[in-house]
Amino acid sequence: MSRIITFIGKAGTGQTTIAIATAKWFSQQGKEVLFVTHNPSPNAEILLKTPLTHIPQVVAPNLQALQLQATTMLDQTWEEVKQLLSLYIPIPDSEEIYSGELILLPGFDSLLYFNAMRQYYQSGDYEVIVYDSRGDLETLRMLGIPGMLDWYFQRFGKMFEGFSLHKIADSIGGPIASAIVSANVDAAKVQQGLEQIRSWIAEGTAVVGDPRKLTSYLVTHNEPGAIAETRWLWGSAQQINLVANGVLAYQYQESEDISDLQQVFAPLSVTPIPALKEDNWNPLLQALPDFNDNHQAPLPLKIDLESRQLFVFLPGFTKKQVKLTQHGNELTVEAGEQRRNIFLPPDLQKLAIQSGKFEEPYLIVTFEEKQEQGKVIQF
Repeated sequence: MSRIITFIGKAGTGQTTIAIATAKWFSQQGKEVLFVTHNPSPNAEILLKTPLTHIPQVVAPNLQALQLQATTMLDQTWEEVKQLLSLYIPIPDSEEIYSGELILLPGFDSLLYFNAMRQYYQSGDYEVIVYDSRGDLETLRMLGIPGMLDWYFQRFGKMFEGFSLHKIADSIGGPIASAIVSANVDAAKVQQGLEQIRSWIAEGTAVVGDPRKLTSYLVTHNEPGAIAETRWLWGSAQQINLVANGVLAYQYQESEDISDLQQVFAPLSVTPIPALKEDNWNPLLQALPDFNDNHQAPLPLKIDLESRQLFVFLPGFTKKQVKLTQHGNELTVEAGEQRRNIFLPPDLQKLAIQSGKFEEPYLIVTFEEKQEQGKVIQF
């Protein structure tokens, strides 16, 4: 089974250096490793001493590396999109649109990055994929794409069931109806395409929610701003169901006291990592934790049906930064500039929120017999 390892933390804390060290660590164990970066800076190329392109290339035994390039991926994806659209909508030759003309819309590069990671993961060519991302909120939102799409499909998927353009055309009538019918959209193919998308979403949510398939580590150094932002990102990661397995404290020496970091990031283990000096990677490789060890990190969500309680793990936040709302069979938790919709199990769907309290680092929700809906809890 393939696995992805990525890193979360404030920019400038050594994420790329640690990512490369991690890739070297696995390759020296005989694993087939792919190092992936999309950072536009040349830092990875300098550290690897190899110019990177969008094509995987060997940089060491058992280790390949590439740099994701949004414009190149857009060219490749556009051909796939055109083939998909041609199944449903005839595209006149006179209206040909070339990939070289396309302009990247804001946020679309995240979809391209996610799709590329999905393809490399599903290829089965690599045992470990080390993903050197920006490690910020944008990265978390990218990794949360499957969960977000899953919610939209669950809420709006029924609209596409029994899809019939002819029925729509009959109800509209006139020239618009003629245009709809002449489009010659095959409803069966539309449903087939939607099922394929649902399959991709299910695969994505299974990866993000399983720490054996997607492992994340927090990266920080001994600077108050870096520690605070990394802790905030740790809490934000819980909103996409991403488990953090540990903390890597870069530019620390073994002799330095890390007790303060251990207290701030409890119950995660904190591993001090020395700075890279004169291209000597051995001290870093020896200091890295055992990535094969399945650390017992707190789960983002825990439900206790017996006590009618739900526990949401939200480290790095205060009660003023958390908002909880119940809408029907769902809970919406707002924190870290993100919303997470939680579908309640059947035993709790009949109930309403009795109380919601924030006892750092947990949001604890207790249920009672339902009386009202759309209830907002202020902490």
